[in-house]
Amino acid sequence: MKQKEISALSLEIVSQFFDGDPRPLIEHLGENVLWLGPRDGQFYRGKDRLTAVLLSAHEKATYTLGNMSTQLSPVGKKGMNVVLFYDILAHLPEGTSVVNRQRTLLSWEEQKLQGPDDDESLPRLSMIMVSNTFSGTDNVFRFAESPPAKLKASADLPKRILVRGMKDESHYLDAEGIFYIESTDSSHHSLIHTEDGIIPCLDKVTSLAEKYGDSFLRSHASYLVNPYYVRSLKRFSLTLADGTVLPVPEKKYTAFKRMLNRWAENHKKA
Repeated sequence: MKQKEISALSLEIVSQFFDGDPRPLIEHLGENVLWLGPRDGQFYRGKDRLTAVLLSAHEKATYTLGNMSTQLSPVGKKGMNVVLFYDILAHLPEGTSVVNRQRTLLSWEEQKLQGPDDDESLPRLSMIMVSNTFSGTDNVFRFAESPPAKLKASADLPKRILVRGMKDESHYLDAEGIFYIESTDSSHHSLIHTEDGIIPCLDKVTSLAEKYGDSFLRSHASYLVNPYYVRSLKRFSLTLADGTVLPVPEKKYTAFKRMLNRWAENHKKA
């Protein structure tokens, strides 16, 4: 079981669940999956039972998801525990919203598909455990009260980028919360400069530019900038909303200015 693939899969199916599509999560449930939910005493066994619970969750609340990170712990040769950390805003039917920093444990194991012709083993969830339990009688995915996190309650789904952390963790970040990405360690790694701090990652600026060129502009061989935060451009530097000044090489200045103007025009039309 490959750590990178399981980490990315965990981030994807959980984010899709909170974005309103529980089907990818349901698809990866094992037949005998155990659910330890956020409500005190909420234990469910079996894919069919948990599927009904997951589907009903979106009938009782909608969610706004913040940035997500993972920590991995291999279990033997065919298992993997993935702990996800994220901020989540639950919008309840009565018109109130509750925000919390949530922790969820996903236990994965290789399982053979059922059927006479199926001999391929695929990763399936054997257990899901959500922290921050509470007392109550309803089945809404409520969360404990805590100070508000920096979450945008928007009807539009955020663009997110997936980066690999330095210590077997992964981060699924809201692109709009990133000021710029900086190359480091002789261009082998990167620093993600966000609203909440700096995140070191294993990915190169070049590879991030190829994957997420629709969200960032390459202003320099060592920098990707979020055009949302560019406040001024002059020969040969740019200034971001937080006051950061980044260089723009003389040979790249005209092309970058053209890219920035094109982005501004497209954004204005959208």
